[in-house]
Amino acid sequence: MNDSAQSEIRRRADGIKSTLSLGGDKLSPEVRADAQTLLERAEDRLGLGEEFTVVAFAGSTGSGKSSLFNAVAGLDIARVGVRRPTTSRPTACVWGEGGNDILNWLHVPERSRTWRESALDGDDQRKLHGLILLDLPDHDSTAVKHRVESDRLVGLVDVVFWVVDPQKYADFSLHSEYLAKLAENSSNMVVVLNQIDKLSDEEKRAATDHLQQLLVEDGLTDTKVHVSSAMTREGVPQIRSILADTVDSKEAAAERLLADMQAMAKRMQTELGEPVAEPDELPGASRLVETMSDAAGVEAVAQTVHDDYIRRAYRKTGYPVLAWMQRNAPDPLGSKHGQGRDELVQASVPATSKTQSSQVRLMAHELITESVSSMPRSWQAAAAEAEKASTTELSETLDSAVTAVDIQRQTPGWWSIANVLQIIFFAATILGLLGVIATAVFAIAAPGLLPGWSWIVSIGVLAVGIIGSVITSVIAKSARSKGASEAASDVDRRLRDAVGSVAQSSYLRPVKAVIDEHRKAYETLN
Repeated sequence: MNDSAQSEIRRRADGIKSTLSLGGDKLSPEVRADAQTLLERAEDRLGLGEEFTVVAFAGSTGSGKSSLFNAVAGLDIARVGVRRPTTSRPTACVWGEGGNDILNWLHVPERSRTWRESALDGDDQRKLHGLILLDLPDHDSTAVKHRVESDRLVGLVDVVFWVVDPQKYADFSLHSEYLAKLAENSSNMVVVLNQIDKLSDEEKRAATDHLQQLLVEDGLTDTKVHVSSAMTREGVPQIRSILADTVDSKEAAAERLLADMQAMAKRMQTELGEPVAEPDELPGASRLVETMSDAAGVEAVAQTVHDDYIRRAYRKTGYPVLAWMQRNAPDPLGSKHGQGRDELVQASVPATSKTQSSQVRLMAHELITESVSSMPRSWQAAAAEAEKASTTELSETLDSAVTAVDIQRQTPGWWSIANVLQIIFFAATILGLLGVIATAVFAIAAPGLLPGWSWIVSIGVLAVGIIGSVITSVIAKSARSKGASEAASDVDRRLRDAVGSVAQSSYLRPVKAVIDEHRKAYETLN
């Protein structure tokens, strides 16, 4: 067993152990028990080393597996008789020295163990050194204890040779209860059609093809049918060759354990169900954030920031006379509030109503239910408990999220420039107007006293003041509107981001933790 194989087995085992550590009823008791048994078996088999490969001949009553066992061993070891069932306990034939540790682990009785070595054999048996060959009790025996013993050993050995006869090779119980269920172990199974001496060549071909078709239907697409006859020894050398190659590779034990680990992982994954999308990945997540934003009063805060910007900007950049007239206009924050951020937030954040809280809870519940709907009932229950814990602090969490956003009053530099221009143009208008009046008075009182260009200068200054004020006011109005919208949009975005963080963390985090735990448990088994 190479290091990479052992490493993969250990990795698979760790994944199964991790999933078994899940609390509650996340896995059925049956799966838990079978998985724990597999882990213990894997640990035991790895501890026994790779010196020996265990192969079992399994089959139904009358299949001739005991006779084939004897033919392969070259000794009359397995009991063959007329009365059925004949095989009542496992019989072992060992090639090479040792093997008692594995036989003890398999609970093969000492009286049923034979070591296949003889000075007369020479090197005939050397290729099979390291093989432990078992003849199992009949899997269809009328004696329950025989069937139990056969099933136990089929679950422990490294390779199983299924020996079938021409009369019962299509037996439903063989295919449904064994071959189909063990399809994951196809690389560690060999199917032998025995007693072919009873068939004609045409019958042999037909039976072989039919059996091959049945194996494909069982999921054993890579398993080939071998033929044999203990009577004529046809096929026996080929079976010994397969056994020799299996022993020589020293990979059968690892392949069996890996196949069993993979089958158990798939079985556990089937119980867990496919991983589901997290709530914030579903289309309904954006609607939830929108509803939570409404409940938190985000729109009201943004509108307040907009109105406050317009009011302060107009006082700085509006036409001086009109701006002065607006000095007593209502403050959107209320006259009792100052210029600080805390007052702005306090004044503009409305309390979350019970109706709004209920709407948020309902939408969140629908979103979470949709997210976990395909999970097993035990996981859905865990998600429901997590959701329940999240809703208790909803109002406080939303309010905290909004008030934690830094909302500062902006004072752009263009306000000062516009203010200076408005003052200059307003002063020019006043001076021009006074100049026109003075010129008119002198023209009436003392005709010819003032030069003619005085009219031009007075009217020019007045025109510049008026035109400059109009242009400055129009530009300032557009800039105020744009600035107010940008300020409100910025606050709206940051508040909604804060609410979104609440939805994803404080509110949905417990549910996402359940989903993440489920995903991790599933992916650990890959």
